[in-house]
Amino acid sequence: MKKRMLMLLGLVFLLMLPSGAWLVGSSLSDSSPDHTLSGAAATSSKTQQEDTTASSGTAASSSEEQRPFEQGVQDAVASVVNETRRLFISSDLHITAVGDSLTKGTGDSSDNGGYVGILEDSLEKSVPDASIQVDNYGKKGNRSDQILERLNNPKISSSINQADIVLLTVGANDIMKIVRSNLTDLTYDDFQEEKDPYKQRLTSIFERIREENEDAVIYLLGLYNPFNMYFSDIPELDRIVTDWNMIGKNVVNEQEQAGFIPIRDLFQYAGPGYYAEDNFHPNQRGYASMADQVLEYIQPDLEEFQNGTDEENSNE
Repeated sequence: MKKRMLMLLGLVFLLMLPSGAWLVGSSLSDSSPDHTLSGAAATSSKTQQEDTTASSGTAASSSEEQRPFEQGVQDAVASVVNETRRLFISSDLHITAVGDSLTKGTGDSSDNGGYVGILEDSLEKSVPDASIQVDNYGKKGNRSDQILERLNNPKISSSINQADIVLLTVGANDIMKIVRSNLTDLTYDDFQEEKDPYKQRLTSIFERIREENEDAVIYLLGLYNPFNMYFSDIPELDRIVTDWNMIGKNVVNEQEQAGFIPIRDLFQYAGPGYYAEDNFHPNQRGYASMADQVLEYIQPDLEEFQNGTDEENSNE
């Protein structure tokens, strides 16, 4: 079992090298929020896919086959945007998203910021008369220690200070650091040894956010197993993801005004239609599923926030 796990995770690591998935070394700047305000959550990757094949009869046929898939992606995103029309928010709303590549939206061919961009477009379409601000401070490759350090960035801390809701993705790159550090003799025990230090860092992240904002609701998004589609018969991978999610849930349970949003099940049996070309990060359809899940979990807080604002206005 140990040998099989070693060979598998070694393969996993090699597969991730070309795409840079979950790896450290991003050169992105924290000087400004990494999000777009285009309001076009359903932008397709069709143009990019067809530019190099327009003059070929075979390529034209391939493009015809691609259109149903692209339409399915657009429909998935549009359904999330339209679903939120039942929300009624007349006051200002500020959401700050901090984390790794899942927050940044790596794999989203529309360059709209992944689930965060779809969430923003959904809220803006639902409540066009309200002031909706969504700041995206996702950075590809960030581990928990790096995210903790970035919380000291003045722009990020200021955004958190003004936020009503804080969304957080963290943990995947901590797993990959263990793989990289123990590639030649990796065992499950290596992950066990890092569980407590990871929990301490995650707790520190919550404490640092709470130092900036005592009232915001903090939501931690869980992890998924990106290799379940190809290695569903290897239990170690699922066990590691389960362990890390349990750590996240335990930390959340120790906090006030905090919640855990599971996303593992969204990808547990998802086919390639939910993954980007790197077969690792979600594509636009995958991020649409994440956005829908996030909306479902934060909606009670959105409504409570709205009710509280209405009561304040009525007392004035």
